[in-house]
Amino acid sequence: MKLHHSDSKSSVIASLKILATAMIWASTFILARVGVRAMGPLTLAGLRFFLAGLVLIVYLRIQHFDFSALQGQWGNLLLLGLASFTIGNGTIFYSSQYLPSTTVSLMMNFITPLVLLCSILFLKEIPQLIQFLGLGVALGGSLVYFSPQQLPLGNPGFLALIVGLFGFTAYTILGRAMARDLKVHFLAQTAFPLTFGGGILLCIGFLVEGWPTFTLEIGAILVWLILVNTILGYILYNQAIGQLTALKTNMILNLSPFFTALLAWFLLEERISPRQIAAMLVIFIGTFLVQTDPGKLRDNQAKTSSGFK
Repeated sequence: MKLHHSDSKSSVIASLKILATAMIWASTFILARVGVRAMGPLTLAGLRFFLAGLVLIVYLRIQHFDFSALQGQWGNLLLLGLASFTIGNGTIFYSSQYLPSTTVSLMMNFITPLVLLCSILFLKEIPQLIQFLGLGVALGGSLVYFSPQQLPLGNPGFLALIVGLFGFTAYTILGRAMARDLKVHFLAQTAFPLTFGGGILLCIGFLVEGWPTFTLEIGAILVWLILVNTILGYILYNQAIGQLTALKTNMILNLSPFFTALLAWFLLEERISPRQIAAMLVIFIGTFLVQTDPGKLRDNQAKTSSGFK
């Protein structure tokens, strides 16, 4: 009974960490809208990820992290960076130039069924019936929130967006597998993908968008994006995915666009219709159902991977 209680407590703490991550990431779109006035979106995202990764690597060095503990994992860390920060975020920014933000947000919700399928095939994490029900409820709420939408199948940004969905899915599945099996310390799993993927995206941004313009306001936004939205957000994320299934993690993160909508309503005075408010409630209910898993999860918090001297 004590073990089951420990599992349940660890799962709740991990869920709260992912929820905090979703709230933190919800502000990214608001801040980015200001940031892109001075530099291109690819450059802004690349700077954010690359510099955040460098800060964490310096911290690991100061803490005497044993980098030899990562032997055999460099390929996975590079794949994580490419999947999320180069392919995922890069294609999302590219698609935003061709597609309305509501269409992009709607399509992002289809990461969840992709994660569900891949978690069954590759992670052998079989959801309970109530979780399938919660997934259906949440997806239904998402369709109501973003409707009416027409999928622009002939739009050049649409194909890029599809590639991005698979990139984010690969990041979730591979990251969950590594965290669950304690192959890499969570700080290293945060730092190196940010540096690899962000560095590649930054190079692409320089080539496509040119050299950025810096102001005091842009500098302050960039510092906040690096320290809070990137470092803190991804540390919480990588700490939690060892305790939560890939499906649960993605379902909570799907709340992020709705926190963005609330922030936009409060800070930018963008209106939210009664239909959208009702859809939000439906999505919250679906997300809650996905979290109600009677099964036990591995107790990983009692263990830590080696790497610090």
